[in-house]
Order: sequence, then structure tokens, then C-alpha cells
Amino acid sequence: MSFLKNVASSFVGASLAFLIAGTILIFVFVGALVGGLVSAAAGGDEAELGEVSKANTVLRVDLSEPITERSSNDANFDLTGFNASSTMGLRDFVLAIEEAAEDDDVEGLYLNVESVAAAPSTMTDLRDALENFKASGKWIVGWAESMTLGGLYMASIADELYLHPNGNTDFSGMRLQTTYYKGMLEKLGVGMTVLRGPDNEYKSAVEPFTRTSMSASNREQLTAMLDDIWSEVRGGIAEGRGIEEARLDEAAENLALRTAEDGVEWELFDGLLYEDELKERIKELVEGEDPIYVDLAEYTNSDPMQGFAAEFDFSIFESMNDASYGESEEAEPLGGSLAVIYATGGIEMGTGDNQTIGSVTLAEAIREARLAPDVEAVVLRVSSPGGSALASDIIWRETELLKEAGKTFVVSMGDYAASGGYYISAGAEKIFASPNTITGSIGVFGMLPYAQELLEDKMGLAYDDVRTHSHAGFGLEAQLDEVQMAAMNESITDIYEDFVGLVSEGRGMTYEEVDAIARGRVWTGQDAMEIGLVDELGNLQDAIDAAAAMAGLDSLEQDDVVFLPEAKDPLQQFVEELAGAEVITEALVQSGLPRHQLEHILAVRRMIASDDRIQARLPYFIEIQ
Repeated sequence: MSFLKNVASSFVGASLAFLIAGTILIFVFVGALVGGLVSAAAGGDEAELGEVSKANTVLRVDLSEPITERSSNDANFDLTGFNASSTMGLRDFVLAIEEAAEDDDVEGLYLNVESVAAAPSTMTDLRDALENFKASGKWIVGWAESMTLGGLYMASIADELYLHPNGNTDFSGMRLQTTYYKGMLEKLGVGMTVLRGPDNEYKSAVEPFTRTSMSASNREQLTAMLDDIWSEVRGGIAEGRGIEEARLDEAAENLALRTAEDGVEWELFDGLLYEDELKERIKELVEGEDPIYVDLAEYTNSDPMQGFAAEFDFSIFESMNDASYGESEEAEPLGGSLAVIYATGGIEMGTGDNQTIGSVTLAEAIREARLAPDVEAVVLRVSSPGGSALASDIIWRETELLKEAGKTFVVSMGDYAASGGYYISAGAEKIFASPNTITGSIGVFGMLPYAQELLEDKMGLAYDDVRTHSHAGFGLEAQLDEVQMAAMNESITDIYEDFVGLVSEGRGMTYEEVDAIARGRVWTGQDAMEIGLVDELGNLQDAIDAAAAMAGLDSLEQDDVVFLPEAKDPLQQFVEELAGAEVITEALVQSGLPRHQLEHILAVRRMIASDDRIQARLPYFIEIQ
């Protein structure tokens, strides 16, 4: 017995020593890191947009990196050391292209696009920005070694479009595929209890667990959605390249673009060039002068090291788990008359992060704008597939208080504003969406797995319990009984009816009118406008302009717009996410797994780990590769 005690005490002592030493090392590391960063940050002045350009500048745009809703600077630490990186937000991309269009030093734009890491709605906004650049009288030349359908949609806006002589073009149409797990679960001995709101036949998130093929309702909505997206993509390519849409359908149907030469024959490309030949063509466009190529990130001077504070605030270690976060009711000016509030990612209870909308964080941001004496209008930029029904309701309530305070409230929908994403948008005075925004999905579902066969028959586990009441507890080992099922169904029905009711009130429609177009069905932005869920088609800037006009803000300047939640500097982000999703994602990326797939996997993991059994969430993500 004393031997075991000695082993246990030695183990505990060693563990404590390791923990203490590790903590000291972390603070030593952070101190040295901050010192180095502060010295680096103090060495230069911040440049304004466009200062790096010189005569004969050619702006080079590569869209292979994701365009996010909001620009961010990230700090990461891995085995190779400390790395800082930045991602460009959609609005900053549009503003940079607008600036370049007016910059006399910028001759034209070199679009190097093989694929686009963006959803259909974002791609439409990116393409519109490039079209406005062309409208200024400047040229765009596109080129890639190979090109996906998304890349072709984007690059077709170019005045001249070229492909590598040995390149290829993926032009086979579009497909949405769903994986069904019912057969696998049955083999494992796992069943799935499924609950849906009344008549929520289009709420298809549960189907992969209960079916082996699409229901007629799901096939109907997915076909309509895919047809709309294809129509937009096909129309953009046809207009950009001067080709009949029917000819594009013919090419896709027959897989006609089999070689690089086929792309030229079908008039999707103006010719086949190696990159050095392309640069000779660009040199001709700048009238024989040697062009100066400037990447878009360079042009905007998006240096991830800028913005570090002179002194690192170690209070963030204390505030990371501060339970009082988001409860302030102090009225403080924000420095602008219009606030843009970003709501990006799945909706969850709590503070959220770069990939999620936390009910506490977003509610606090809306509350800040409501209390700020200088803010008169708010644009909520929503790009969310939904999530927790409770968290959605918490956020929606803050939007109602915002309106009661007399402030203008407008919503701009991004790639998704579905289910819970529509829930938090429904009370807006005006809703803008892109033609390809995925919205609607006004419905509710709940899922509870049960694995009695797996646990008892296959794994040999046994269960026994004591309880105070007959229906206490929802366990994995047994299916819901009739009373539990009835209780869950009643809860889901109540949430669905509340959802339809608040949409009815927000949109000025009857309950029956909303119910007829709800039932979990998704709609594209253009269809949503026809049925009354959206007011106008437009991008974020259109929503900002409308909100300013509605609030009587004449001649709104860029400095009059503030953005919430406040962006964190890279080091603070790094410390707060040291053991979070960003670090996990980065580690798995190093193993070769695609980042966008990992982010979706982590989103599902967070949903499963959540205490919120009832979800108002879109069951899929759409990206054009």
C-alpha cells in the first residue's frame, strides 16, 4: 500500500511541477514574443490604402485564399514558430477594387483565378466589384493554369481571358450530393429519434439519418436552389464571354471542354498562353512599359503585424472566462453614426469565436450600438446557416430593443441567412440579399440518438438506475418513451410557431402566409424577394446606403461607419484561442486535410457537444469550386 502511495504522490508531484514549469514557460514565451512584436511594430508608420502604387502599376488579384465576411489578422504558433497571417474581408476587397479604379497609377488588373474559395453569394459580390472596375474604363486580363467552374464564372468578366496551353477546364455543370447514414447506423445498432416542427417537410437536416435517398420535398427545394445558382453562373459566363446560354448547357452536357484547345474553340478563352507570354501581353497593354505588379494585399497594406498595442494587456488572461462579459449597459459613443455588425457562422450560446456567432457576443454588440448616442443606424451583416434556437431568440430580442430605441435597423444577407440566420434578420425594417443568398429554412428540428442495441447487445453493457419520476432523464441507452416524445414535440411545435409568428410580425404578413412558405424550405435570394422574405437584391454597400438614407444621414463618409464586434489584434486572438478551434484546425491542416472541410466538421462537433437539442439550422454548406 505504501508503494502505491509513493507512486501516487510522485505522480502528483511530477504533474504539478510540470504544470508550474509549463505555465512559467508560457509567460516567458509571451513576454519575449510581445517584446519582439512591439519592437517590430514601433519601427514603421501605417500606410494608407493605395500608397504603394506607382505609375504603370498592375493590380494582381488571386482569389485562391478564402474571402471572409470580415478582414482579420491572426497569430498562430506551431512547430515552425510564430506566424502571422491575414484574411481579406468582402467589404475590404470591394473598397480596394473601387480605390484601384480611381487610382491614376493603376493601369489595369491581372486576374489570376484558378478556383474561388467562396459561396455563390460572395462570388456574385466579388464579380460585381470587378465589373465596376471595368466600367471605370480600365482593363482586366484573366489567366490561369487550370480553371474550375467557379474560377471561370469569376474570370469571365475579364476583357481578355487566357488559359495555360496544357491547362484544363472543369465545366460539367453543378451537383449537390448528400450522404445518408441510416444503413451504417443500423449495422452499428444505433437508431435516431427525429422530431420536426408541424408540416416541416422541407427541413431536410434529419434525412441522412432516417432515409437512404432524398425525399420528394427535399429534391424539389434542392433542384430549385441549384437551378437558380446555375442560372446565375451560366448567365454571368454567357454575358462575360458573349456566348449563348444554350451553348454553355450543350458544352456542360457533352463534357465538351476536354482539352485546352476546346476552351478556345468554344470561345470561353481568347487564347492559350504561358505566363511569360501573358506578361508580354500585359506589357503591351501598358504601352510597352515594364509593369509593376502589386498584389491586392500589398495594395491595401494589410500587414498582419500592424495594430499591435505598445504594451500587451495581460488582463485578457483574466477576461477570457469572465462570466460578466456582455452585460454592460453603459452608453458610450462609438465614433460613427452608422454601425455594421457582423454575424458570421453557426449560432451558439455563449461568446462564440471567429467561426461562430455567440449569443453573448452578438447581443452585446447590438446593445453597444443601441446605447451609443452617436449611432443612428445599424446594418446587421448576416452570413449564417443558423444554429441554436434559444441563442437565435436572444439575439432577435436585442434587435427588437434596437428598433424600440428609435434606431434604423437594416439587414444585409451574405452567403447564408437561413433558419436561425433568418430568425435574427426577420425584424429588420429592410432586408437586402444577393440573388444567390441561401435563406428561409424557417423551421425547427431536434435529434436524439439511441444506441441500445450497440451498447447492450454488441458491447455487453448493462444499465440500471433509480429516479424520482417516471420519465426522468434522456439517455443514450434507450429510445424516448411516448410521454418524452410528446413533450419534445410540443416544445418544437411551440418554437416553430414562435418563429413563424415573429417572421409574420417582422414582414407584415399573416401567419398563414408565412407558414405556407416556411416549413423548413430554403430559398435563393431572388426567390425570397418574390415571396416577401427579402425586400431588395443588393450587397452590403447597398444596405449601408439604404440605412443611411432611412436614418437621414446625408453624405455618409467612410469614417462615419464603425464595425462591431470590435476586431482583436493578432496576439490577443492567439492567446484566447491557444487551445481552441483555430489551433485544432491549424494542426489538422498540417496533416493535409482541407481547411474548409475541417471547419465544417468542427461546426458539427460543436453542435453535437451543445446542450441545445433543438436547432434552427441549415443542414448543408454550398461552395462552387
